[in-house]
This record gives sequence, C-alpha cells and structure tokens, in this order.
Amino acid sequence: MKGFLRSFANLGGGGVRGFAAQGGRVENPQSLKIKGVQDIIAVASGKGGVGKSTTAVNLAVALTNRCQLKVGLLDADVYGPSIPTMMKLYGKPEVTEGKKMVPIENYGVKCMSMGSLVGEEYAPIVWRGPMVMKALEQMSRGVDWGKLDILVVDMPPGTGDAQISISQRLQLSGALIVSTPQDIALMDARRGVNMFSKVAVPILGVLENMSFFKCPHCGEPWHIFGNGGARRTADEMGLPFLGEIPLEMEIRSCSDDGVPVVISNPNSAVSKAYTDVAQKVVNRLEELSKQQLLRPEINL
Repeated sequence: MKGFLRSFANLGGGGVRGFAAQGGRVENPQSLKIKGVQDIIAVASGKGGVGKSTTAVNLAVALTNRCQLKVGLLDADVYGPSIPTMMKLYGKPEVTEGKKMVPIENYGVKCMSMGSLVGEEYAPIVWRGPMVMKALEQMSRGVDWGKLDILVVDMPPGTGDAQISISQRLQLSGALIVSTPQDIALMDARRGVNMFSKVAVPILGVLENMSFFKCPHCGEPWHIFGNGGARRTADEMGLPFLGEIPLEMEIRSCSDDGVPVVISNPNSAVSKAYTDVAQKVVNRLEELSKQQLLRPEINL
C-alpha cells in the first residue's frame, strides 16, 4: 500500500498527461472495459450538495440486496471521499500477489475509495490534475473487482477534467443524474447531461433528491426546494424520470452512522423509493443493451 501511494510522488509538476489529453483518439471499446465488470454506471450531478454520494450508496446497496446483483462501488470523488463513512469501511485494502488492490466489502458491496487509502480521516488531498488522474486509474483498473454485474461510480461534482476523463477512460454504460428540484441545481444538472452527451454516454435518467419534506405532525409535504423541477427538466430533455427521494432525517442519520437506510430500515417508504430506482436502472441498462445489439455493424 505504501508503494501505491509512493507512486504518485513521482508525478510532480506535469510530467504525466491527464486522461483527457488523448488528442481525440478513439480507442477500441474492448480496451476500456474492466475485466470481470459487465456494466459501469456513473452517479453524477452538476454541483455538490444535492445528495449524490448518498444516492450512490443506497443505489449500490439496493442493487445488491434487493435486485440480487453483484455490485461494486467506486468513490471517484478524490478530494472529498465520503464512501468509507457512509459504508462503514475500516482499514486499508489488501494487495494481491499480482499487485492489485482488494476492495473492502460491506453490506455485500465491494468498495474502493481514496478515503480508505490515506491514513488520516481528515487528511486533505492536495493533488494536481495528473496525480488525481493516476489515482483514478489505479482505483479502477488497479483493483481486483472479481465478477461484477454493475460497478457504481460516485462521480466528483461538476463537469471538469476529472469527470470528462472518467467518462473517456471507463466504458460507461450510462449515467444517472441527481438533482434537487431547485432551479439553480437543475441548471447544473442540465450541464451534466450535456457533458455526458458530448462524450457519448447514455443517460439512465434523472432522479429528484430532497424532493419534499413530510411534516411529522400533519403529514403534509413541504416542497422546500421547489416542486417537480427535476421531472419537468427530464420531460423537457426527453429523459427518463427515475423518481423522487424525500428529505428525511433518517437518511442523514443513517449516512452518518455508516448504515445505509436501505439496510437499517428496508421496509420504509424511502427504502422502497431507492429500490424502485434500482430496478428502473436495471431495466434501463437492459433496454440500452438491446438497442446496442440492434445497431447495424458496418465493416469498411
């Protein structure tokens, strides 16, 4: 593990080019696959603070425990890794004889995060672009994932170099866009959709997080961040709408405790909402796979 971290120390001041600097070259799609992984999906947002990581965690756990799939979770938010806390991961990954890291598993999900590699819980990641790109390459292809049906990638927020690089260097089967109903968040969600479109990544759908808060006294829903914004945006852009996740204290407390709400309270309304989203994602992947098979093959 020390050797893994030490390998970044030699990157220094720009001697290595980032993944995005490929000169527009289109690589063989098979070369972009991760061995043993059938589908890779990105959970993304145009900005931070909309619940992207919480969505990624509960989606991965629901895919594993409700859809009975083999699932991995890659925390690609190098600067702000939160998956170790949310998934209650302890220790550092072991390394195989083949020099590949073994993901840490909990709740049936195989996880990899920069937060599990650095020693201190609050240690800042003060790295420039090339070092981040190298870290992402190591945490995706330098990992012994085994056989996975789906690898869920918790993307860093925004639409910068890291996001574009991940989209180019991993053969993403699709991207799930997370947003609150607020207009400001939806503006950035649209930017995220357009970014994935430019790198030819299909959109699995739009999920509205923090959709409403249900009053514990009268049961009336309060639309704190607006009403139905993500659904309208999905309709306007011709995208599937995956559902609404309410704003609940249980989601927050479970995330802080490292026990996803899908595990801690599987029969709750919010857990059923996450499970419904997971099933829609599976259905959408099957739909995209069939579309891919129906495309004509052109040989020159």
